[in-house]
Amino acid sequence: MMRQATTRQRTGGLDAIIASATMLMACAPAVAQDAPSPESTPAADAAPTGIYPVPVYHGDLTERRFLAGDLTGERTSLAEQGIQFTIDWAQTVQSVVGGGRNEKTAYGGTLDYSMTLDLMKMNLLPGASIKLRGESRYGESVNTDAGPLLPVSADMFFPLTDEPDKNIPFTLTTLTFNQFFSKSFGVYIGKFDTLDGDGNEFASGRGLTQFQNLNFVFNPAPLATVPYSTLGAGLFWAPADRVAISASIINTSDSSTTTGFSDFGDGWTVAAETQVQYRIGHLPGGFNIGGSYAWDNDFATIGRRFIFEPGEGVTPVPGQDDSWAMYTSAWQYITADEPAENPDAPLNVADGRPDRRGIGVFGRIGFADEDTNPLELGYSGGIGGRGVLPGRPDDIFGVGYFRNEVQTRRLTTLLGVQDSYEGYEAFYNIAVTPAIGLTFNLQVVEPARDTMDEAVVLGARLVIRF
Repeated sequence: MMRQATTRQRTGGLDAIIASATMLMACAPAVAQDAPSPESTPAADAAPTGIYPVPVYHGDLTERRFLAGDLTGERTSLAEQGIQFTIDWAQTVQSVVGGGRNEKTAYGGTLDYSMTLDLMKMNLLPGASIKLRGESRYGESVNTDAGPLLPVSADMFFPLTDEPDKNIPFTLTTLTFNQFFSKSFGVYIGKFDTLDGDGNEFASGRGLTQFQNLNFVFNPAPLATVPYSTLGAGLFWAPADRVAISASIINTSDSSTTTGFSDFGDGWTVAAETQVQYRIGHLPGGFNIGGSYAWDNDFATIGRRFIFEPGEGVTPVPGQDDSWAMYTSAWQYITADEPAENPDAPLNVADGRPDRRGIGVFGRIGFADEDTNPLELGYSGGIGGRGVLPGRPDDIFGVGYFRNEVQTRRLTTLLGVQDSYEGYEAFYNIAVTPAIGLTFNLQVVEPARDTMDEAVVLGARLVIRF
């Protein structure tokens, strides 16, 4: 993603916003297809007339998960006919109170518009659905002011634009057609975003509900080979209970604000991931392992010239046509409640919220091609949970540490980039209502350049789901 965030954006303006195709089951960051939650995964108990069950929209303000509610019954009626939609509005204030590139306070916001069309409920095509995601962005962030190689606000960094914090009135980053041929096998094709990939129970959420730093949203190792939004196709297979395998082939160029058709064929990436969940007694756990390989591209050979800008990443000068990355992620509850219904159901690790009330640990590690990727090694770990304070059953928290090993040689000597840098983040998300979350956040991050001091970043984030 970072390669597209810098290289392509300097080659000229991006096209106007137009949509193209879509995707389903999310696994790899290279494949991230927003997998259906346990509530909506095709299963034996799913409604026979459709893939996705009807969400509960009604209830008073202290109970309902959607602030807009049921809209006098119309929303439930639409869902019963196969049309579901959600809007997430995030507002973020962050302040670099010490160190970094500049001491600055910035405010910005994003809107995510999601829609699912259940073609099976519509009696159009058995086992088929269409997923759409539109996005808007406004305001500013401190991503370029804090100084680290990767952004301190993932939500304000994506979708990718030719300059940081560029306003986006609207862009369609996902439009995917999904087809199940059985309860365990399906295919997808279209345009899709990858931010829900590398799902982790305690460190996911697109930067909206859990951690904000990109290092805790997914593993950074595949950033040079995997775009944020792109065209592609793939398959999903669940060979056994709690095991999911996905594989896809995608265009390596980012298409955040374009159709992607003009970049089609300008480099390819193949990606695959296996996700596994298990239980130790009544305590859920899980892990994934995956990788990506890109070819027919223009990657730099480490030791050649690079262009660096804090918060934007590293732009390599073309030098090699292929690159690769591998990663793994794991999580484990150490305390957890036992739900009254469906206690054995697999958890939705990509929804940005611990499914159980309790505490758990997480970890990630990734490796990348030392000849072409500025990030040679990245790893992170920490602790997270939900409902740890009396009377606050839906509040979530997390504390994490990350470290990235950056390629040495000419890269660091010419640009003054450190050969490694690390950071910490702690957050507490207050569930004002089930539809409104207010997060307070602290980050302490080393800058990528050795001429800057360690940055201390304070933040607050308000997310409302309509």
